[in-house]
Order: sequence, then structure tokens, then C-alpha cells
Amino acid sequence: MRTQKRFNMQGNRVAYHIIQSFSPNDSITPAQANRIGKKLCQELYPNYECVISTHMDKGHIHNHIALNAINLNGTKLNDRLGDTREGLYGLSNTSDKIAAQYGCYIMPKRTFSKIKNKDYYYQYKEQSWKQKIKEDIENLLIKCSSLEELLEELSISGYEIKRGKYISVKIMGMQRFARLSTIDKKYTEQNLYKYYQSQNNIKLLGIKTSQNEFNSILFRKANESKEAIEKTQLAIEGKRYCQYQKTRYEEIKRYYQLKQQLEYLDKYNIKSFNDIENQIENKRLQMKSLNKDLKKNKDKFNEIIERTEKAQDYIKLYKDYQYAMSYKEIDEDYVLPAEVELFLSIQNELNIHSVDEAKQLIKASRLDRITINKLKKEVLDLQRELNHLDTIKEEKLSNSSLFIHNIKFGSNRIDYKLSNDEYFCINLPYTKEKVYIKKKYTAFNEKHQYYTLYLVDDKEYELYDENNKLMKNITGIELEQYVLDKKKEIDKGYSEIKVA
Repeated sequence: MRTQKRFNMQGNRVAYHIIQSFSPNDSITPAQANRIGKKLCQELYPNYECVISTHMDKGHIHNHIALNAINLNGTKLNDRLGDTREGLYGLSNTSDKIAAQYGCYIMPKRTFSKIKNKDYYYQYKEQSWKQKIKEDIENLLIKCSSLEELLEELSISGYEIKRGKYISVKIMGMQRFARLSTIDKKYTEQNLYKYYQSQNNIKLLGIKTSQNEFNSILFRKANESKEAIEKTQLAIEGKRYCQYQKTRYEEIKRYYQLKQQLEYLDKYNIKSFNDIENQIENKRLQMKSLNKDLKKNKDKFNEIIERTEKAQDYIKLYKDYQYAMSYKEIDEDYVLPAEVELFLSIQNELNIHSVDEAKQLIKASRLDRITINKLKKEVLDLQRELNHLDTIKEEKLSNSSLFIHNIKFGSNRIDYKLSNDEYFCINLPYTKEKVYIKKKYTAFNEKHQYYTLYLVDDKEYELYDENNKLMKNITGIELEQYVLDKKKEIDKGYSEIKVA
């Protein structure tokens, strides 16, 4: 009052009341809590008069801080919300920073905005998925010796992996794939590659398959890779050759791909092109059957997954709820964090009122979740094997003297409604026309995410219009030229567009 009279302060706001609360589980003494309050005032309000009173009457330690509305120079406190120092945000951040130095629990920040009609739970899950993916990658990173092995281990852990321009992953419950580069910049393909190229001491797993006439080229290439990698092991110890390391890493990646392909040939006793095609067809039929089971039980599975996820989130958020309620007891105007509102929403939806009930719900769904995970893993394993077999098939077709011409196209060019177990109906690139090609004469390149259609130069193919009416018969060489001519027309059209 004396300070305010001295500067003839106007207005009726004489002081501010700050409550700084600590978790009941924080291992600090009242004296330490008072010291934290003092440090807060010294850092934020060094020229203001404060009274710091530490209480223990609510079952947990908390400070009451009375702060003069005017400082010793006669300047009023700037209490504007957005002020990063004296305002509410500055107060909260500085308090958290100091308390964290003493090992105190810090309430989570409101990390998503409250926008009308927004799905708060999905926003929350998006963050928790990112954290889970990050934790899983960090755990596997040091256990693996290459990027390929890391992705393989993630796949075994239940992740769907998508390789294209970016590496993306999706785990059960996620609505969309997430790029690894958006989880953390250090997980870009280039940075992961740099990480593994810096790991010099790589122990290669040996090839367990035997050489035969059909796998001889793959076998020779794999052994050449293995020998080159092992010979350069001693040469790089204690040295840094960036470009050399890059080449070496690519060789290691190539070796493991070749090794895996050889193992699949051995596993399924593949000795001919027809054996490959039969095995690919078997895999497709198995995947079709498994996907049918997943689709048939989709709603049931989704409900089980969602309830289990929410029960797990209830347990995670329970502490935040307890702390928030203790803060609410002190200050009835305290605004509950979004995470606590989410906790209450989950509690109401699942009709549970304790952590034990949430655990019981998770336990009850265990067998169903095992069934779901087993089906998902089988599909992922089949897809992985299918990709490797397709790579071998692509190489065999490309090296065959029978197929001189080929057309590359994306999977979106396949009309699955008009396709059957034997034939793909393909909407030709750059055109509205379509052809029917035996699946055995197409191969999928998983790395670049495109199909290749292989053509015999003098064989005749039927060309259909967009309404699926037969237009004419056309040879393989003519069909390839037809697509190339259409591409040139489109390229020319774009080159003639004048940009203002």
C-alpha cells in the first residue's frame, strides 16, 4: 500500500494472487517448494514486492504468492495474456522450467487446439502414435545394422511399411500412414542412411541356401556383395570415407535383399519361372482370404481396438486427472487441461471409474486382439514375401529374350472390377484405352511402386476403348509405340501452354 501511495497508482487492482501447486508424489520438502517460489519471483518479478507462503493443508504442497501490482519504479505489471515474460504464458513456462530442475512433475501442455467439431481424441492419438513410433524406432535403431533391417523389424513389430519417395509407417488403430520424416527429421531416409553408414562394424549373416541352376545368378551376385563388404571392413576402421561409405552401405542393403530372395526360393523350392508364378498366385489367394476375414470382422475389430486403446489412454491420463482435481480444489477458476477433459470423456464413454476397471477391460479383449494381430501379421508377412518374389520375377522377365518390349504403370491403372484371378485389366498410361494381360506377365517393383507389363513383339493383344468395347488387335511392338506416341502428344501439349 505504501509503494502504491508513493507513486499515486490509479485503479483498484492492488495485487495478483499466484498459486503454484506440486504433485503429491513430488519428493520435495516445504522449504524446497518455497525456494522454487522464490526463484520464480526473482526471475520474473525481480523489482516487485512479493510474499511467498507455502501451505500443506490440501494433501499436497503448494505456494500462494501475493504480487504487488506495481513495482519499485512505479511501473504496473503487464498482465496481458500473450506477454511471454510477465503474462500467464510466461509465468507457466518459467514455473515449469524451475520446478523441473527439482524433479517435479510437470502438467502436460495443451498440445491441440479446441476448434468446434474437431475430433479431440484423434488429435490426441495422433500425438501419442508419433511418440510410440519414435520410441519403437529408438529401441530398434541400435539393434539393427542397416535401414532395411530396421524396416524389417518394424514390420515384425506390427507396422505396415510403405516405400516410395518417402518411408511411411502405419500401426493398428492409425487412420493414415505417417512419414518417418514428420515423426522426427533424423528419421528421413537420408539421415537414417547416414546413421548406418557411420556404423563400421557390421557383421553379415551368411547365406544358408545352396546354389542351383535357377538361382545361380542371384547366388553369384550375393556372394560377390558379401566378399566386397568383408574385404572393405578392415580398410575403413578408424577412417572416414564419405562417398566410399555410401557405396558400401548400398552394397550391404543389396546383399540383404539378395540373401532374402535366395531364402524364399529355397523355402518354396522354386526351380523355374512357373514355380515363381504359382507361388505368387498362392500368396495372392492367401492374402485375398485373410483380407476377406479382416473385412468381414472389420467393425468388430475396430470396436475392440478402439475400446482397448481408450482404456489404455484412460490409464495414461489418470495421473493428470488426479493432479488437475487437486489444483481445482485450490482454485475453483482453474481451467481443466484438454487431456483431463479427454479423460472424463473416455470415462463416460467406457463407463469405467477406476484404473482397475480399465485394466480389466483390456484383459477381457486380449484373445480378440491376439486374433487381430495374428491376421494383420500374416498379411504383412505375405506382402513382404510377395514383394521379394515379384522382384525375382521382374528380373527373370527383364532378362528373358522373349519379352523385348514393356510398359510401366502405376497400380491405380489397374481396373480391379474388370480383372480376374488370371488377367489384369490395365488402363494404359497416357490413354483412355485398356488391355487384358495375364498376371504372370506383369511384375511389381516395390521400391519404385510401379508395375511393368511385358510384351512379346509379334504377339497380338486386344485393345479396348474406355467403354470396354473391342477396338482392334495390336502387336506388342505396336502397343508399346502407341503408348509412347500418346505420351509425346501430352508432353507437347504441356510444352505449348503459355504461362503469363
